Amino acid sequence: MARKSKVWYLENFNFFSELSPEDRDFICQNTVMRTQGKGETVYFQNDSANSVYFLKEGKISIERFTSTGENFLLAILEKGEIFGESSITKSSKRKEAAIVEEEATYCVMEQGNFRELLMKCPSLNIKFSQLLEVRLEKAQKRLEDVSFKKNRERIIEYLKETAVLSAESMNGNLVTINSLPHQKIAQLTSTNRQEVSNVFSDLRKNRIIDYNRKIIKILNFNKLEAYC
Repeated sequence: MARKSKVWYLENFNFFSELSPEDRDFICQNTVMRTQGKGETVYFQNDSANSVYFLKEGKISIERFTSTGENFLLAILEKGEIFGESSITKSSKRKEAAIVEEEATYCVMEQGNFRELLMKCPSLNIKFSQLLEVRLEKAQKRLEDVSFKKNRERIIEYLKETAVLSAESMNGNLVTINSLPHQKIAQLTSTNRQEVSNVFSDLRKNRIIDYNRKIIKILNFNKLEAYC
């Protein structure tokens, strides 16, 4: 990919928003831009962990597989997010797989170069540490939710978090664009597709949300918070 296009992508990547032109140039010189289609694998579980990835377009699912072939959906990442960060935490093997959920464009940087970048940019090092901390907190919260919250509560919690973190305002309503299929939401909430469909149908009946295959519209966030 042309350097001009790569610079545009990096300038619109929030993680790098405070970097100097020299540091951005370092990134351009030490990254490779790739695009993959839906269903393709970026890396497999147990692959060597030797690079970090910056997602610019599309969606990536992070999944872990058991010895019997069952998979556990850990997260679905969208543009502006980093993945493969375990390579920077001295893990020699990938503990999960990264699979393209929706055609994705991303940058790849070798772990040595990324470590050098973190050393050159203290503010970036702080951001990266915060990112690791937030992801650990999310994993712990998800485990606690599975242990202590009912299935319906976990689905509602997913809707609230999605609305707060990624929804856009449209005619006074919060709207999540390109929402996930019910099966993916079920995997993220450790429930099942039928339960997700039932909760969504009930919320629509009570005029709390509306939705179709592409969007989820929050009609009354206060009622959603109180709903269980």
